[in-house]
Amino acid sequence: MFFICNNSLLFDPEAHAISLVGQPESVLTLSAPAVRLLQEFIKHRGRNLSREELITRVWDEFGFTPSGNNLNKAVSELRKHFQALGEGHEFIVTVPRFGFRFEAEVIFQPTENASPAVSTPTPEPAMEQPTGDKRLSKKWWLVLAIFTLSAMLVSLYFSRQLEITVPARLKPVQEKIAGCRFWLINDHGRPLVLSKMAERLKQNDVACDREEYNVYYFSAHFSLAAADEVFIGACPVNETSLCKTIRYKSGAEE
Repeated sequence: MFFICNNSLLFDPEAHAISLVGQPESVLTLSAPAVRLLQEFIKHRGRNLSREELITRVWDEFGFTPSGNNLNKAVSELRKHFQALGEGHEFIVTVPRFGFRFEAEVIFQPTENASPAVSTPTPEPAMEQPTGDKRLSKKWWLVLAIFTLSAMLVSLYFSRQLEITVPARLKPVQEKIAGCRFWLINDHGRPLVLSKMAERLKQNDVACDREEYNVYYFSAHFSLAAADEVFIGACPVNETSLCKTIRYKSGAEE
């Protein structure tokens, strides 16, 4: 699951990584406390958070010794990483004699309390070619929108060297892996190797043999780079669970 801050920083909490959008080579690794703290900042962005509540939520609730010194270290680590990535924007603002405030526009913020404004159930996509009368659920459209936005942001980095077209139509893959159905977000004409896909899903705790998923696959290849940028979204058919997102750089098509 990714968070894009100010359309420039890509935060991957599962990988403990932060990088510039479209520049995977710029990735920096965060410590576990810094990851938890950044997630808390993003969850409550724009709001003044006291030092006490941050220490409680990031350390005490996870069974670690609460300490103001640990909070200072984690804040310092995040600020240094932002600066190392060339970000001049002050994401973490100090509130004197109180705590901190996180100021940034964030895309794709999954929170436990967030829910769609209308919870009308929609039919799940069938294996046949989708028609105009069949609509995907709001959660699947959100995943499609995030992947398309990610591809567009990556394309901006290479806009002077080549042109990239990002289609917004899904193409179903006839083969399945147990309870997992597959959809291509951009059809590049190369076959999807399901054996490698199964291994990749298993590594990211997507259990096709225990739960049904709709898996969305997007890849983009740049002539200036030897590797493909690959994005995978695995959304449980049971909409009470959150989608999982997987991003990696592959030298050959998976």
